[in-house]
Amino acid sequence: MGVDFKQLAGVGRGRLDRRIFVEDAIYRMELEKIFAKCWLFLCHESQIPKPFDYFTTYMGADPVIVTRKEDGSIGCYLNMCRHRGNRVCRGDAGNAKSFVCPFHGWSYSIDGSLNHVPGHQEVYYGELDIDSHGLVPVAQIDSYKGLVFATFDANAPSLLEYLGDMAWYLDMFLDRRERGIEFCSGTHKWRIKCNWKFPADNFVGDTYHGLVSHISAWKAGFEGTPRRKVDYGYQGYQINPGNGHGLGALWTETPERFVDSALPELQQYEAARLKEAEARLGPVRAWKIAGIHGTIFPNLSLLFQAGAIRVWHPIAPNVTEAWSWGFVDKDAPQDFKDEMRRHVTHRHSTSGTWEADDVDNWVQSTNASYGHVAQRYEQNLQMGQGHEATHPELRGTVGQIQSEINQRGFYQRWAELLAEGQPGAM
Repeated sequence: MGVDFKQLAGVGRGRLDRRIFVEDAIYRMELEKIFAKCWLFLCHESQIPKPFDYFTTYMGADPVIVTRKEDGSIGCYLNMCRHRGNRVCRGDAGNAKSFVCPFHGWSYSIDGSLNHVPGHQEVYYGELDIDSHGLVPVAQIDSYKGLVFATFDANAPSLLEYLGDMAWYLDMFLDRRERGIEFCSGTHKWRIKCNWKFPADNFVGDTYHGLVSHISAWKAGFEGTPRRKVDYGYQGYQINPGNGHGLGALWTETPERFVDSALPELQQYEAARLKEAEARLGPVRAWKIAGIHGTIFPNLSLLFQAGAIRVWHPIAPNVTEAWSWGFVDKDAPQDFKDEMRRHVTHRHSTSGTWEADDVDNWVQSTNASYGHVAQRYEQNLQMGQGHEATHPELRGTVGQIQSEINQRGFYQRWAELLAEGQPGAM
């Protein structure tokens, strides 16, 4: 496919070709060159705490099983029988010592090895090579402070190298307390008639839309006191740490202002853990920056103080399946954990007060990308272009709080990966 991906992504121009959201050929290339090669989020270790626990998810369009093996290590395998391709595990999560394909009964151990083939002597004459027909493993699997990632690319850089400076910012919520975080039980899942890049783009760097898209929720009082100023150009940054990742954060001058930036019902706990957080992270990550949103390229997004994290699974060029969880400190009191779970459900679940606003935007933007005439006119991503800078206390490049620096970085990385292997690749 002879395509100039740099041109499509508007690298250096702040423009974006709408075809990247609707063309099937581009979507198929994304599955091959992004989702089959990048480090992708699987689950949190708290979701598979015991030996023989499993959790099923997707890496791009490929279904996988994440397992806690008998020795406590974590494995990940393509959820596909090596006989005729049936899915060997139909459950979302659970505890099992083996997985039995419901089609012909091939059975696999928790470590992915094939341990039983019905009629092995009678119909295969004992000639089937059992050892070479285990579940297909990922090429690499690793975790960062409880977040489990994997890649199908044996040549991919290490997870820590892939995360780069984004890991430094992830510690703002992963490492505030000694025992880290855990996920609230249950997974919210819903399908959106949009391209997967729209929600990833929204979370990587769009605080510009809040004053319009979410103003009704604020004015109606559903959200309590807004955690950030209802205005343009307020104090904070969009931060581009590289590799297509990005986040946005308030800049707060005092610990008291940091606590005040949280929702009222969460402020008491924020104040209580602040001293420990500062001892672990230093003042910059403990309270000078109050994280709002972020995306780890390509499809893991989070809301820092709101306690929500989600994955955007690509289903088709115009269909995305969203999976969402709440997260809390392991050492938080139970009443706070319950409050966070309610908060995430109320605000960021399938019918949350903010989620409905965002979903409509993503659907309409996808639909608008189909028209023949509409495709003549590129999206504009020029907000803050030419005004990027560095900050003495932050890692990466920064723009003001309402800027499209992170969208430009996201689509530049997108273009780099799709162009790999082509003549004149970026």
